[in-house]
Amino acid sequence: MASKIENNRWVEGTKKDIQIETKLIGLIGGVIIAASVAVATISLTVFDRNQVQATEAQLLHSADGAMRVTDDWLLTLKTAASISARRADVVEATYYEDRDMFKDIVDTYTEDLDYEYMAFVNADGTVIYGGEDGFRQGVNLSSTYAVRKALSGEMAYSFEPIGDTQCGATYAYPVKDDEGVIGAAVFVYDLTTEDFITLMQASYDVECTIFMGDLRVKSTLEGVEGTILDNRSIVDQVLNRGEIFRGENRIKGKDYFSVYFPLKNDEGTVEGMIFIAKSLEDIQAIKFTTLKVVVPVSLILAAILIFLSYRFVHWLMWRIGNVTKQLEEMATGEADLTKRVTLRVIDEIGFLVINFNKFCDKLQTIIGETKKSKEELSESGESMSASTQDTASAITQIIANIDSISHQINTQNQSVQQTAGAVDEISANIDSLNQMIEHQSSGVSQASAAVEQMIGNISSVNNSVEKMASSFEELESNANMGFKMQNDVNERILQIETQSEMLQDANMAISSIAEQTNLLAMNAAIEAAHAGEAGKGFAVVADEIRKLSETSSAQSKTIGEQLTKIKSQIGEVVAASNESSRSFGVVSQKIQETDQLVMQIKAAMEEQNQGSQQITSALKTMNDSTEEVRSASIEMSNGNKMILEEVQHLQSATTEMKGSMDEMSNGARKINETGAALAGISSQVQDAIDKIGGQIDLFKV
Repeated sequence: MASKIENNRWVEGTKKDIQIETKLIGLIGGVIIAASVAVATISLTVFDRNQVQATEAQLLHSADGAMRVTDDWLLTLKTAASISARRADVVEATYYEDRDMFKDIVDTYTEDLDYEYMAFVNADGTVIYGGEDGFRQGVNLSSTYAVRKALSGEMAYSFEPIGDTQCGATYAYPVKDDEGVIGAAVFVYDLTTEDFITLMQASYDVECTIFMGDLRVKSTLEGVEGTILDNRSIVDQVLNRGEIFRGENRIKGKDYFSVYFPLKNDEGTVEGMIFIAKSLEDIQAIKFTTLKVVVPVSLILAAILIFLSYRFVHWLMWRIGNVTKQLEEMATGEADLTKRVTLRVIDEIGFLVINFNKFCDKLQTIIGETKKSKEELSESGESMSASTQDTASAITQIIANIDSISHQINTQNQSVQQTAGAVDEISANIDSLNQMIEHQSSGVSQASAAVEQMIGNISSVNNSVEKMASSFEELESNANMGFKMQNDVNERILQIETQSEMLQDANMAISSIAEQTNLLAMNAAIEAAHAGEAGKGFAVVADEIRKLSETSSAQSKTIGEQLTKIKSQIGEVVAASNESSRSFGVVSQKIQETDQLVMQIKAAMEEQNQGSQQITSALKTMNDSTEEVRSASIEMSNGNKMILEEVQHLQSATTEMKGSMDEMSNGARKINETGAALAGISSQVQDAIDKIGGQIDLFKV
């Protein structure tokens, strides 16, 4: 089979490639291995991520649990402290610092309340009684935050060292009487006992450490108690900023995924922190255990899939090889179209076999029909040769007729071009005339508009002049009336001036009477003095008359001064009134002169209005004539355009006819040349028919 392929002319010079079976098996095997590796990698990555997320969630849950425990303990301590501090017997025992009374109270609390350490302190913070497991008597606790705040009168809680406790959840409540704070009740849970961290480890399967500041005071980790946290970023985030830290951390050469949350007093000040962690080695151990299971299973599945793929590809290539073998027998035999490929299974390859057999059936039919048509083609070739000769003579006659028609069309084209030139010149003259008419019409329209505007302005001026004339008449009337009223005022002012002179005369008479009365009083006083005791009464009367005379003289003098001022002012008013009268006269004269000028302007504007109307009538007549001329020019221009378009159409048609005749002449010549060549082609066709017949005869149908 290999020697037959090498001798085939279709594969000569072609590089021999790897077999398709090997390619498919290699491709499928590579895809299976890559898919197995990808699935294993993705599974481990997702598992690792989910495990880390689950660990983080567990630690957060553990931290939340630890915070709940501390909150519950603080609530318990608050209840115990508040109840005890408000009892009357505790207040009395604190006031008298009676240890025996405290012993009975503490024995009762030991049975009823939940706490680890308890103490009652006085106003100085010194322990009065601390119970059997409490603080020693005489120890001063005022340095602790909770006790110090309670002694100031406010309840308080904190996480801090107190007594012998390195880290205690402390709640202090003030003890008060009528005079104020006399002490405090202090209750404590010790976080450094095994109870708290053992509870966290047993409940959540995590490591736990209690910090005071950055010092580890209690831990489930070995060898870390009493050491300092060296990761300063955690210290800054938790202790300084009061925020929760979560992430990876390395302690004593071992990696942990950890959560640090702050321990705060009631004012929010961070005094310590709690560490909850899970070793990353545990997570890695689970990952490696999973890897030991996933990798072998993936390899086994890949091997099985590769083996099954190999068997399947080998079976497909065996079926394709059978089809190739049948096709080779058909190609290398005697062109026997009666052979067919055997159908084994109906699938894609089976459909290939079915369609190939159908193609062979159709090809067998076509070859059979072609053999029958071979003789008919031979006869047709002979007929085509005879027809070619007749066609050549007819084409020669057509070429002669086309040349004659082409000469006539050339003559017609020259005449049409001359006509088109004349029509173009007429059209240009009409366009020039139309433009001149347009200019004239535009000028007349502009002049008409200007005159109409001038008429409008004249009308507006006439209206304004009429209003001015009316206003001047009214103004003249008002000026005359004002002049009359001013004269009347002048007369009244003169009357007032005369009356003021009469008042001044009367005042002078009064002054003269006052002087005479004064003289009379003086004479009477002299006579009374002469009379002695008999004249004392008369002297009193004379004195009163003298005083009345002096008063009258003073008032008369004042009245005289005022009348003088009034007379002076009346004189000024009279002068101003006379000046106003003269001004009114001048205004009235100017108004009359202006009224005459306005009447002259009105008459001139009426004459101007009549002249403008005559100009408008003339321009309207001229505009109507221009419109008639323009309409006639437009009609001429439209008619000329129609003539020009028809001439252009005729010219285009003549040009197209000339081009068509040229093309027909060229085509006829080419047909003549083709006819000459067709005779030779008919001979070649006959030879080709003979050759095709020889090849078709090789097929067995």
